[in-house]
Amino acid sequence: MKFNYIWKNNQSSSEIEIISNPSNKKLLSTFEQHFSQSITLSATDFKTNRQVVIELNDIEAIEASGHFTKIFLIDGTELLLNKILKELSYLESFGLVRINNSTILNLKQIRAFASGSHARLEVITKQQNKYIVSRHYAKSIKEKLI
Repeated sequence: MKFNYIWKNNQSSSEIEIISNPSNKKLLSTFEQHFSQSITLSATDFKTNRQVVIELNDIEAIEASGHFTKIFLIDGTELLLNKILKELSYLESFGLVRINNSTILNLKQIRAFASGSHARLEVITKQQNKYIVSRHYAKSIKEKLI
């Protein structure tokens, strides 16, 4: 199968136009279902010790905690994930990016940011939580936010 890309400036950035032969209808339907699915993670609620399935959009931040990670949801809930931050690097393609050695932040939850001391960046989320972006990650975070 061959893919042809046509870039249009007047095309909405939230819309993708696909032109295909009717014989590909089933394939394209599967393709559409794949991309419209919400991405989830399975974490443990350490208060009840139960497994909880959460959507990535509900995550505010993920912080390292030894050999585990703590997930902070936008409603204030804290969950535990049996993985280290390095194993969660695939989440960057879904808008959750590393901001320092111990934190991954959901870019969709950022309300404001300002320059901090020592070339660092201070980020404030919609839930009024403040995070410090290290100078190593500051440039790439600014580029993604602007």
